[in-house]
Amino acid sequence: MGQLYRYARPASPGLPDIDGIPNFHYIVASDGSPTLQLERGINAPSATRAVDGERLAVVLLSSNENKLGSAENPWHDTLAPDEGLARYFGDNKTPDVDPGTVSGNRTLLRQFELHTSPEKTKRELAAPILFFRSTRKGFKEFAGLGLITGAKRVTQFSDKNGGFFTNYLFDLAIISLTEEDESLAMLWIQDRRDPGREARVANAMAPKARRQWIKYGSPEIERIRRRVSRRHILPKREQVSSATSENGKTLEAVYRFYEPRRHRFEALASLACESMVRGTGAAYRRGWLTRGTGDGGLDFVGRLDIGEGLAGTKLVVLGQAKCERIDTATGGVHIARTVARLRRGWVGAYVTTSFFSEAVQREVYEDQYPVLLLNGTALANEVVKLKLAGGFANVEKFLEHVDADYEAQVSNRRPEEVLWD
Repeated sequence: MGQLYRYARPASPGLPDIDGIPNFHYIVASDGSPTLQLERGINAPSATRAVDGERLAVVLLSSNENKLGSAENPWHDTLAPDEGLARYFGDNKTPDVDPGTVSGNRTLLRQFELHTSPEKTKRELAAPILFFRSTRKGFKEFAGLGLITGAKRVTQFSDKNGGFFTNYLFDLAIISLTEEDESLAMLWIQDRRDPGREARVANAMAPKARRQWIKYGSPEIERIRRRVSRRHILPKREQVSSATSENGKTLEAVYRFYEPRRHRFEALASLACESMVRGTGAAYRRGWLTRGTGDGGLDFVGRLDIGEGLAGTKLVVLGQAKCERIDTATGGVHIARTVARLRRGWVGAYVTTSFFSEAVQREVYEDQYPVLLLNGTALANEVVKLKLAGGFANVEKFLEHVDADYEAQVSNRRPEEVLWD
């Protein structure tokens, strides 16, 4: 986990290292079989015609974080191995095309059937999903072993490909490799590519968590999901994007737009909070914005819905929005004001164009404040997604659209009234 590999072109599977870094094609090489590739987002070798039937040995998913927000990769995959989850967009980018007929989507949909099957024999056939991510050309980082848990159709937009199109969004669980010391044995994948081995035998080298899932199925996933025990405290360098990056340019445009009228930033903050929470799969509903003065640490109201019917509940979300200098840490006093307004069972949200100091994060963590923190880079991520989803030509046009609805969202209602909507 986390190992960086050199991914050179043309492939040289005979070299253990390239430029002093382990060679991807050497690591995945299998005698008598074509080398595995990461040329596309969704990659798979030809099916193995084994003695007990046909199976796909492995699927490799590649996410290029260097191109997030670009025309080539306008929709952001979510890859969070330390939290044990991933959300991956399929490979259809063409309007008026059934997304299920596109090669990569077709592969993952077939695997989705096997990964969610109640039959052990089908789970034995299911292909391992290996995640790789890249932050620069020619390098790939191994980011986990996954199981597909969900698949749904979504509508996307791309200037490059002529407007709106339908695609698939896949939810995946990244499972634990603790028993294997955070490593995955490529011998397992080689065995799955061996036509002389039955699926049951070919999975003998699988990680323990994967073998538990084969035995018990989907109810076992939460027990084997990867979870890293650590404080989630991010240094400044992980919260601030380069000024020349897509996120950096987007955030600068947001700050310039709202700096003369900072109280109107609340509308964007409320929308970004909704987008961020919904992106995790949770149900969130926007409420309203408060008046620009005298709000006592309260700028917007929302609602988090958990469960359904008698097995459900609703939580008030109190939001604070701060359009602050991008290179200056947000003040802890503002977060304290938000926390002070929370009642039992309520949740806070703090959205800023800046970043959170380690001291502020540590206070929130150690005191277990129920507050969602959305820093400038995360805000820029949501703005890029929302801009593309709406088909806006640029960030400024999108912000003008959000700002035009500001007055209509302002209300004097009490926060708890959001529970009644």
